[in-house]
Amino acid sequence: MPVTVLALTTLRPGGDAALAQYMAVVGPLMQAAGARLRSRHPVQESLAGTAPEFVSLIEYPDRAALAAVFDHPDYRALQAVKDQAFTRYEVHVLGD
Repeated sequence: MPVTVLALTTLRPGGDAALAQYMAVVGPLMQAAGARLRSRHPVQESLAGTAPEFVSLIEYPDRAALAAVFDHPDYRALQAVKDQAFTRYEVHVLGD
């Protein structure tokens, strides 16, 4: 059963090199897992709470595909890179 993930992100100013390094790892992992970006939206206004810069919906074929990305050693090794690329990085699994 497909799994939809919600990502709330804000890019760190000056973090372009780290973002490129992050994408160079995560892009191929997502492709290999069969994940696809369903939509990505800039947040224009926050009515309550602190808004991220972007909201993205990513669909994974199943839980095993999700684990293939997030449990992969190359993804887990990215924490310092994520800290350099993003000021906000939240990923949530959505329910039906």
